[in-house]
Amino acid sequence: MAGQATSRRWPSLKFASLRRFNRDERGATAVEFAIVLTPFLMFIFALIGCSLYFFVSNSLERGMDQTSRLIRTGEAVTDKMTVAQFKQAICDSAGGWIKCDKLQVWAQSWSSWSAIGVNNPTDDTGFNSNGIHSCVDQNNTASVNNRNPTDPIATYTGGASDVVIVTTCYQWEYASRIPYIRLGNMQNGTMMIQSSTAFRTEPFPGTGS
Repeated sequence: MAGQATSRRWPSLKFASLRRFNRDERGATAVEFAIVLTPFLMFIFALIGCSLYFFVSNSLERGMDQTSRLIRTGEAVTDKMTVAQFKQAICDSAGGWIKCDKLQVWAQSWSSWSAIGVNNPTDDTGFNSNGIHSCVDQNNTASVNNRNPTDPIATYTGGASDVVIVTTCYQWEYASRIPYIRLGNMQNGTMMIQSSTAFRTEPFPGTGS
C-alpha cells in the first residue's frame, strides 16, 4: 500500500515542480535585457557613426569652400600658392580631426562651362565620362593624385574668368572601426568622402605665370 501511495504522489510532485518552475521569474530581466541589447547597441552605434560622418563631411565641405575662395578671387595665384599649401589650407579650415595625409585634392579648369567634358584632362586617373575627376575608379579603388605638390596651384586652376572645379577625396578610416554596422564603401572598410565645388574665377589681374 505504501508503494502504491508513493507512486500516486510522484506525478503530482512532478507537476508541482513544473508549476513552480513556470511561476519562477528569477532571471527574466536578464534574459529580456540580453534579447534587446544587440539591436539597441546596433542602433546606438549606427546613430554615432552617421552623426560622425555628417560632421566630418560638413567640416570638409566648409574647409574646401573657404579655401577655394582663394582661387576664385585670385589670391592663390598672386601669392603663388603651391598644391601642397592649398591642400594644407583646406585641412586647417576643416579642423584638426581631418587627417591631411588621407586627403587628396584635385583642381581642374576650363575656359567656359560648355567646355567641361570636351577637352578632358589626361594627366590623372579616375576621370568620369565628363572629364571631371572621381575619387574612385571603376574597380572601387581610390584614385591617386600624382601631381607634384610643389607645383603652383595656378597650373591647374587656369587664369582669370576661367571655370574651376575643385574636388576633395577623403578616406575616413573611422568608418571601418564602428562595431555592429558597416559604413565604409571601400574595399578596405574605409569610407570615401567626396566633395566638389564649381565656380568661375573673378577677373583678377594676371594668371600667376
